[in-house]
Amino acid sequence: MADASKAPPTPTRSPRALWRIGRGRSGGSLGCAVIARHAIGLGHKVLVADGDINNPMLSRLYPPEGAHGVGRPKNATLETCKVWLADTLAKALEQHASVVIDMGGGDRISEELAAESDLGHFLAASNLIPTYAYFTGPERDDFEHMHRIWASGAFQGGTSVLFLNAGLQRNASRAVDPFAWLREDPRLLAMLKAGVIPIDMPALTSMKYIEEEGLSVFDAIDNKAGRSGRHLNPLWVHMAQKWLKDFTHNLDEEGAAEWMP
Repeated sequence: MADASKAPPTPTRSPRALWRIGRGRSGGSLGCAVIARHAIGLGHKVLVADGDINNPMLSRLYPPEGAHGVGRPKNATLETCKVWLADTLAKALEQHASVVIDMGGGDRISEELAAESDLGHFLAASNLIPTYAYFTGPERDDFEHMHRIWASGAFQGGTSVLFLNAGLQRNASRAVDPFAWLREDPRLLAMLKAGVIPIDMPALTSMKYIEEEGLSVFDAIDNKAGRSGRHLNPLWVHMAQKWLKDFTHNLDEEGAAEWMP
């Protein structure tokens, strides 16, 4: 019988730095929140760094005083964000933790930070493997904005993931794939050929009813009472739960275990 005390140690999982990329209101903060929740649920050590000055969604879900939160930058200037990023990455490295970084829709700041700091090489050298999470809606200008950033080469190394957020569809009809035009676009095909992983992000059509009660999607999933003191309509709760189930399924189907925090 083998001596269990001499068994080789179980290899530890390398931490990841997931960096959200995309214009404001592209669903990036919500996508980051789901990824963080999924990773934490799997027992991974994760910090959630909310650098989005205009939308503090992540810091409300993961406050700085909590086990997974970090402080937010005081303003959106390049110098402030640079110091905040340096402190955040140092904390992740010190704790051997993965980190989800949401700079919001401030792509100029993100690009300048990435270029000035040689971010990808720094992360790789620090054994904090980068995952770049791009978000786009089905409108052509959304994709063109995101594609310009990808094509610029500002974010190098690691894994690139493209979230196709159907929730940003302007057409009320849900019977047609809003990304049908994009799936045949040579620019997207070139991204896929380069190794970018596409993931469908379903539309959460009950979101406006959830927000009217001052709740997050996770509050709805957990069936918490809203600001009125009442619980949501059971149908809205069911729709939120199904949305998370479908989105998580899409993550797992595209190998999220390999690239997420």
